[in-house]
Amino acid sequence: MNNFVVSKIAEDIPEAASLKFSMMAVRLRQRGRDIIILSTGDVFFDLPLFSFNALPYKLGYHYSDPRGLQELREHVSRYYQKEYGVASNPEREVLVSAGSKVLIYLGLASVLNAGDEVILFEPAWASYSEQVKIAHGVPVLLPYYEDVSNIKNYLTKKTRAIIINNPHNPSGKVYSHQELKMLFDVATSNNLYIISDEAYSDFTLRKSFISVGAFDKEKERVVIVNSLSKNLGISGWRIGYAITNERILGLMFNLNQHLISCPATILEYYVVKHFDELVAITRPQIAALLVVRKETENFMKEVGLDCLPGSGTFYFFVSIAGSGLRSEEFVLRLLEEYGVATVPGVGYGKSCDQFIRVSIGTEPADRIKKGLLAVRELISKTKTAA
Repeated sequence: MNNFVVSKIAEDIPEAASLKFSMMAVRLRQRGRDIIILSTGDVFFDLPLFSFNALPYKLGYHYSDPRGLQELREHVSRYYQKEYGVASNPEREVLVSAGSKVLIYLGLASVLNAGDEVILFEPAWASYSEQVKIAHGVPVLLPYYEDVSNIKNYLTKKTRAIIINNPHNPSGKVYSHQELKMLFDVATSNNLYIISDEAYSDFTLRKSFISVGAFDKEKERVVIVNSLSKNLGISGWRIGYAITNERILGLMFNLNQHLISCPATILEYYVVKHFDELVAITRPQIAALLVVRKETENFMKEVGLDCLPGSGTFYFFVSIAGSGLRSEEFVLRLLEEYGVATVPGVGYGKSCDQFIRVSIGTEPADRIKKGLLAVRELISKTKTAA
């Protein structure tokens, strides 16, 4: 095995922290232990199972349009224009693929050459840096405590793109009009692309979310990526989409053909048929979840837990700075000693090792509070021991 040569890029890529610790929690549950799951990047909506009987199941057994079903692209295009004021041509500017994650990579691979730099803002979703590396780029990260406007200090001749996550995983931050305009102006003046991951666009107070596409009507600088999987509560179905200009979309389409071929055909037909119903069912549940988010934020203040500011998504980035522990050790102890699963902050950047990510999408309010009290107790216990 000494002569067994592997890819250096692949070998250096770590396991995704959120999946790693979620799977640890699942395995403990399977063994019969009661685990409070505050680690999963998912939300459990109450969704009906619409009948598959009326779907063209014979077509569903086979490949479909590699751009995504025309009807689904039309739904997506109408939705983005109606909700966020971003117009697109569903035939030439919309691509549907197997989840938003692969589409972010396709966007990066379409604009980067080897050695190009991509600016990220910590806490940065765990896959961004690794996808940049897979696309032969170089991630350049701003620490979480630096203002977005400090991006100008990180620009070099090699800078090619900026990734933003709006609304933000793991803090819940929703970018302001001023911040988005500043970033778009930076991209325009420096010949950069903005890859905007907007997978949680519906998980915001109504009208508080602004798509960066609103600043770029021709989408010359912007690649928008979003997820039906997240917003409609069907994450296991892996359906995401991208909106950008015809040139970049054509490159993404070519790459997509060689990697994915097409999304799962029958699931696309299902979403096409029930798109409006799914939106109508999930919208009030998202509103209720945002109420739980606000109540959880208030509870954390009451018990003395701090977190980065945010108002969207179902995540909190909670400080463990008083614990004396690094985030991976804290998360392991929290899981083993208290039966509470979270995600270590270091997975979101080197500056974030004094945080953990808490997700409130899969547990009822009483268990969320119980889990947060365990976080506070472990901070107190390890602070005394430190």
